[in-house]
Parts: sequence; structure tokens; C-alpha cells
Amino acid sequence: MAVAEGNTFNFFNAEPSKQPCNCYIVSNLSEPILETEQTSSLTEKYVLGEQLGWGQFGVIRVCTEKSTGELFACKSIAKDRLVTSDDTRSVKLEIEIMTKLSGHPNVVHLKAVYEDEDYIHLVMELCVGGELFHLLEKHGRFCESEAKVLFRDLMQVVLHCHEIGVVHRDLKPENILLATNSSSSQIKLADFGLATYLFASLMVQSGQNLKGTVGSPFYIAPEVLSGGYNQSADIWSAGVILYILLSGMPPFWGKTKSQIFHAVRAADLRFPSNPWDRVAKSARELVKGMLCVDPVQRLTGQQVLGAVIMVMCFC
Repeated sequence: MAVAEGNTFNFFNAEPSKQPCNCYIVSNLSEPILETEQTSSLTEKYVLGEQLGWGQFGVIRVCTEKSTGELFACKSIAKDRLVTSDDTRSVKLEIEIMTKLSGHPNVVHLKAVYEDEDYIHLVMELCVGGELFHLLEKHGRFCESEAKVLFRDLMQVVLHCHEIGVVHRDLKPENILLATNSSSSQIKLADFGLATYLFASLMVQSGQNLKGTVGSPFYIAPEVLSGGYNQSADIWSAGVILYILLSGMPPFWGKTKSQIFHAVRAADLRFPSNPWDRVAKSARELVKGMLCVDPVQRLTGQQVLGAVIMVMCFC
């Protein structure tokens, strides 16, 4: 479960670049959230089907485009759950960031957004392979060659996010989807509900800038818990994912959220002989570099991706 507390909207008073979005509102909508003059309704173009999942603000369902029969996923956000201005701004930011990132091969594509009196509906690419989390549950762990391909694609999209000033802040296997049911399926990064903007030039000048506890317990970086962080927190989360891909277990464990946070702060990184004796030393060194407690000394996204690309199987 993701957590989000404190100041989660630090934009340095900079105006993010606007990207065109296929956004629509129903006619005569009172107090719309979306800033658009285009009118239409979800039900004019789509038929909602079975539920795929749910979250803090709403549900995700399969939806069918009436004109083509093509299947999509529809995330319906209940407006009555947007109780604060930050909640509303978070939804608008999620739409803006997804629009900005749509087109990248490893990001879930946002097709259109519709608003009616009760919901904001995000119509997105349907990833029929489900969550990487469920694949991990099924297989336990991945061999190094399989982990390498998945992790390379993840780091390519994480690095792309950072290069355009976006930090995801909730990287975890539940938010990594498989486009198809194939064993060689492309991965798609999803759920940008906690994502925000960071600007590299400002980070160089002022160091860690974001505040507030944001992320999911097993994957959260220690500096997030300490109260100041930047895009390097995504690298930590990705390092936890790599550790899990190769071992089937999280590096920092606890039965409760507070116990997990304590383990993350302690950051006692260990590599038990089973299975790590069978994992290449270069893979262990990469994990160590990503799970470095000091974010200044932690590997950058470019360094991580370079290390992954250099060797096919971490050998």
C-alpha cells in the first residue's frame, strides 16, 4: 500500500510544460476539474466491463470502444473522494504527466480522459499480462538473463522520466505491467498518481528538494523517511525491485509498516548464500550501488542503465 503524507507538491514555482490531452467533459457540467472546452461522455464511446482492480480514489475496469471493439482499461476516480485541493491537484498532475510520457514504449498509454458529475475516467492501454508482482508470486524469482531484460526496460523508462523532470515516487512490481501474456512481454510503467516534477538544474543547486513520506513501505528510500529527497529515491526503489527479481525476497523486511520503515532506515543490506551465491558478483555490486544509503553516493539512473547494458547476464 502506498503512503503519501506532507508536502507532496513542490514545483519550485515553475510552470510545467503543457501537453495536448484528449480531455472531455459532459455538457453543462457544474464546477469541472478538467480544463477543456471539448464535450463528450465516456458512455458515448465506451462500454464498461469487468473490474480489474481498485485504489484509494476509485476502480479500474475493462472498457470496450464502441466504434472499433478495441479493449482498454478505464480508471474511474470518484470525485467525492477528492476532499482536498491537493487531491484534486494530484489527479490533474497525474493526467498531465501521463500525457507527457505517453508514446514511450514502456509507459502505459493514456488515450483519453472524460469527466462527468461523479467521476474522472482515464481511458488507458490495457496490459493483459497483468502485474509483474503476480508473475513474481508465481515464479518466486527470475534467472539473471530474464531479470536483466525486465530491469533494463524499467531503467530506460525511469531514466526517461528523470530526464524530462518527472520522478515517479512509487516504483514497485505492482506498478509494472506486462503488455501481453507472452514470456517475452514488454513491460509498461503505470500508476503515476504519486508522480511529480523535479528539475535537474535546480536539484544540482539546492540538493534534496521534495518533502513528505511518499511511496510504498518495502520500496521507500531512507531519505524519504528523513524528510528530503530527489529523483535518487526512484533509484533506491528500482534497486529494491532488482533485489527481489534476483532473490524473490525484499532486502528490508518487517511485519508492520513501522517495522519495515525501521529496517529501511537501518539499511542492513545482506545477501544470504541461498540464492545469492548463485548470482553473479556484478549483479550484487549493482544492487549495492543502488541501495547506497547516501543518495549523493548512490548510482544515478544513467550509471545503472549503463551497467545493465554493458553485460547481458550480469556476468
